[in-house]
Amino acid sequence: MFEISTKKVDFERSNILIKRNISLDNDLDCFIQISTNEANFWDLLLNNILDFIIDKISKNNTYNDFSISLESINSFIKKWETDSEKEIKYDIIISILNDNNYIFSTTWKASCYLMNNKNEVIELTNKDDNKKYFSYISSWDVINNDIIVTSTKRLLNYLSKSDLIDWIVLSEDIKIFNKNIYNILLSEKLEDNVLVSSLKFNSNEPEIKDWKFDILKEYLIKILDNRFFKTSFWYLLVLKDKANEQSKMIKNIILLAVIIASIMFLYSILSTVVSISTQNEKKDLASENVIKARNYLKIASENVTNSSLFEENITKSEELLKLIKKDEIFINDIAKITEDISILKKQFNKIEVFKETPENIIYSGNLDNPVKILKNNLKTYVVTKKWVIWPIIPNSTPKNYTFSSLEDNEFFIDATFMWESMYLLTSLSKVVEFTKNWYLSYKDVSGQSTWEKSKEISSFWKNLYLRWVDNQIYKHELFWWKFKTWVKYIKWDDLTQIWNILSIDIDGWFYILKKDLSIIKFFYYPYRLEKIVINKLPENYNLEKESWISDIKTRIDLNYVYLLLNNKIWVFKPNTTDYKSTKSLTYIWQIESEKEEIKDFYINRDWEIVILNSKWLYLVNFEISDDKLLIR
Repeated sequence: MFEISTKKVDFERSNILIKRNISLDNDLDCFIQISTNEANFWDLLLNNILDFIIDKISKNNTYNDFSISLESINSFIKKWETDSEKEIKYDIIISILNDNNYIFSTTWKASCYLMNNKNEVIELTNKDDNKKYFSYISSWDVINNDIIVTSTKRLLNYLSKSDLIDWIVLSEDIKIFNKNIYNILLSEKLEDNVLVSSLKFNSNEPEIKDWKFDILKEYLIKILDNRFFKTSFWYLLVLKDKANEQSKMIKNIILLAVIIASIMFLYSILSTVVSISTQNEKKDLASENVIKARNYLKIASENVTNSSLFEENITKSEELLKLIKKDEIFINDIAKITEDISILKKQFNKIEVFKETPENIIYSGNLDNPVKILKNNLKTYVVTKKWVIWPIIPNSTPKNYTFSSLEDNEFFIDATFMWESMYLLTSLSKVVEFTKNWYLSYKDVSGQSTWEKSKEISSFWKNLYLRWVDNQIYKHELFWWKFKTWVKYIKWDDLTQIWNILSIDIDGWFYILKKDLSIIKFFYYPYRLEKIVINKLPENYNLEKESWISDIKTRIDLNYVYLLLNNKIWVFKPNTTDYKSTKSLTYIWQIESEKEEIKDFYINRDWEIVILNSKWLYLVNFEISDDKLLIR
């Protein structure tokens, strides 16, 4: 069923290498590779591993049994470390092959790779993992000619994927393939001895039986072995005797009629049999594909932390579902698997879905064309295209403050608070002040006949900042009751480099979100632009629809940076709480609404967000622990 070759690459280093291959049952095999620097540890470790595996792992419940065995092995290692009071180095990989299902788990730098029949190299272990104990179990269904390569070190640190592909193409012999790996590792300066094992899977394909003849035979027996056919056959014999008494011409006519009737009857039988066999064949194939799709989904769920394994199995499951959909059968199974895939993808991309429940709704009322949610002095305001809604208090009806001076084609597009007043930006690039006395009026600027043609308005301290259509940021300082003329913030040379700004916000200095979703931090004094490094981004970090709102949000009192992108709230953790020293952001999680499109959100404080959609305001509480976000 498989061929295996193992090579020890000996550099005369201090670490000890151990390997064991054990047959646990028919077509159930275990492979163990160990590297350790502790001479008094390896023998005891190996014996305990064998004790926890032999006669403990069954063919029918391999995954669960293996999981229990790994827990026992972890307990032994932890006890040894406690008793010895010294640091022990050990790289271990334990794998099980059950028919064609390959499962394994690793510690520290042990690695595992798959070479499939498409000449692709897939790294089954996560290269960033350095697990002290066995934790994740990874799983893979191997097919004919697949090659699994395992090692006590990360092989791709010393050779390339193309090397592996070239060697396996040039040689079908697994021993020669393994020897090529051995030779290249000998030329490297490795700090430890290395154990490399290669396993080639050769499945014995079962003979495909053509069962259409059996269906035809069974169908004919059912037709012939019944009272109607026997009675018809008796009448046919009587008709034959009477025909023998007739003239030759009448005999020929009767014979021709019988032949035509027989042909039509036989055609009907064959058509029915072919139709039934085709339908049964399609149904059986679809049933097999449903089972395979579920299995691929199960493997993906077990490998959420390994992007290559996860994506490979999700893709296989989705491709099988497409095949099943064409025949319009197993509709309920398809719907359930599709739903599970969606949930799993959200888990993989770190997306928490928020359900809008009555308990979380703060306000439900006339929210026609909502634009912005703001808070000032703990009071909540909602800006729509034509009015301001305030005060928003649970179980009460707020008032709509309409600005009658707006032109017919003019509406609010953004708003910000500065001191006690709200400043609203209109679609005609005018600024409207909404005072604490609930009075709305246009606001002028000294030395200018009009404000800049702007897309966005922000504030900090006693300054208003407008982002113009050319992506320049204009500062207007409030002096007494008037705003001074503009000051351009960004130099022309820098402006051409940061073209296509989606959004800006201020935590003391500016975060600038560009259309390519890169982020820049702009400092005015001393003047500089710094590109922010974004770490651990998922694959869905892209601009899916330009019609969706994209907005970056931060404040000097917040520990996180928030982003509205693709109808989800993204949470990022800066490398420091000092806004002057921000160099990077690390992706944490996403919050997604179950039903409605998010129009805007306001961060009351870290871990508490008020979300605005077209129907209501609702509160989301969450917590972040070990860089994992959970909605409460």
